[in-house]
Amino acid sequence: MSVRVAMVTALFPPSVGGIQTHTLRLSQKLAARGAKVAVLTRHHAGLPAREWLDGVEVLRLGQGDAPRALATGTYLSGCLAELARRRASLDVVHAHQLLSPTSVGLAARALLGLPLIVNPHACGAIGDVAQTGRLRLEATRRLASGFVCISSPIRQELEEAGVAPERLWSVPNGVDLETFRPATPEERASLRASLGLAPEGPLVVYAGRLAPEKGPDVLLSAWARVHRAVPSARLAILGDGALLGALREAAAREGLGASVLFTGPVRDVPAWLRAADVFALPSRTEGLPVALLEGMAAGLVCVATRVGGTPEVLENGRHGRLVAPERPEALAEGLVEALTRPEARAWGTAARERVEARYSLDAVADRTLELYEQVMRRAGARAQTGQVRWG
Repeated sequence: MSVRVAMVTALFPPSVGGIQTHTLRLSQKLAARGAKVAVLTRHHAGLPAREWLDGVEVLRLGQGDAPRALATGTYLSGCLAELARRRASLDVVHAHQLLSPTSVGLAARALLGLPLIVNPHACGAIGDVAQTGRLRLEATRRLASGFVCISSPIRQELEEAGVAPERLWSVPNGVDLETFRPATPEERASLRASLGLAPEGPLVVYAGRLAPEKGPDVLLSAWARVHRAVPSARLAILGDGALLGALREAAAREGLGASVLFTGPVRDVPAWLRAADVFALPSRTEGLPVALLEGMAAGLVCVATRVGGTPEVLENGRHGRLVAPERPEALAEGLVEALTRPEARAWGTAARERVEARYSLDAVADRTLELYEQVMRRAGARAQTGQVRWG
C-alpha cells in the first residue's frame, strides 16, 4: 500500500526560498515513488485554490493576504478541516517549520490521531526552536511521532529541548542532480548568450531571498574589494526581497553598477548556475542551505559562511571556501581566491562529487519514506494497545 501524506507548509512556490524549493521537489519525488501527496499551504491572491504539480495535489487554504492574525487563523482552521475531511485516506502529516504548520499537525495528532512528522528548517537565534513558543515546543516534544533533522545543529537544539533521540531522524535537504549539473564549455557559452551575458569573464552568482538573514548586504560590501582585485568579474544577484532597493542604492553609491546585475526573481535558476563560475552564500544563519547544494551540484566553486549546517556540506579547502559570517573582508578574500587560484577549479569538481554521494534528492526521498513507514508501524502498534500519544 502506498503512503498517503499531507505535507503542511506555509511557504510554497511560486514564492521563492529553500523551504519552498525543497518541499515541492521532495513531494514530487515521493509521488514518483507511488506516495499520494497533498500539500496544504496558504492561499494568496491570483493563485488557484487547488492544482496538480507533477502528481502532487496542492491545496491553498485560508486568507494569506489578510492581516497576520486573520491569515494564520484561517490557514489553521482550513488545514484542520481539510485533514478531518480526508482522515480516512491519510497515513501521516509532515509539518515544515515549528510554526503554524506544526500547530496544524499538533491539532491533527490530538484530535484525529494522525501521526506527525515535524521538520524544522532553521537553527540559531532566528531558528525554529528559538522562535516557537514554550507551550508549542512542549506540545511538539510530547506529541510528535518523529522529527526530521536536516543538520547536526538542528538535531542538537531538539535534543537540548528534551526530544528523545529515538525520535530524531537525520535526513538532509537534497538536490536534483539531473536538473542541477555542470555545463560543458559549449553549453556554458550557449547559456550565457541566452541570458544576455558576456561570453567571457568570470561570473559569480548569488541566488536567494534578499533578506537580512541571507547576508546579501555583506556580499555587496565584499564585492567592492573583489571588483578592485578582479575587474573583469561580474556578480549576478538572483532574487527579490526587502533589501533590493537598499542594495541597488549601495551598488550605485560604490560605483559598482557595471559589475553587478540585479535580476529580480528568475524562473530558471539552473541556467544561471550552469553559466557561472563561482557561487556565493553570505548567510548570517542557515539550517542546511538548498541553494548551496544547487551550486555544488552545478560544479561551481563555492564560497560560503560558516553557519548552521553549511560546514557539514562544504569542507573548507576541498569543496570551496568557508569564511566567517559578517566579515566582508573575509568573504572578499575567499571570492578572489576562488576567481584567481588555478587549483580552485578542482573544488567545483569535488563539490559535485560530494552532493552526488550524500545529498541526492532521490536518496532523501527514500530516507523520508523509511521514516514514514516506521512512524506508521509504531502508530499501528500503539493503536492496538490503546495508546495515542508519545510520552
